[in-house]
Amino acid sequence: MNFKDNVKPLLAFTIVILGFAYFFLATFTGVNPNDQILIAIVGLMTGAAGYYFGSSSGTAKKDEIIQQSMTETSK
Repeated sequence: MNFKDNVKPLLAFTIVILGFAYFFLATFTGVNPNDQILIAIVGLMTGAAGYYFGSSSGTAKKDEIIQQSMTETSK
């Protein structure tokens, strides 16, 4: 497995962890969170988790399989 294969999972993991960290800090430190920031974080977390676990990940795998089969047939 090379670096390119690890970037998307690490990015998704980082976004989700930082999102939960912000929610934790906003909840337990008494800081009033900005509504716009909360909406942006929820959107980022949803997008990251949706891509990593959802249909976009399956689509990326399908595209990779199609590319492999095209290179095998062109040889």
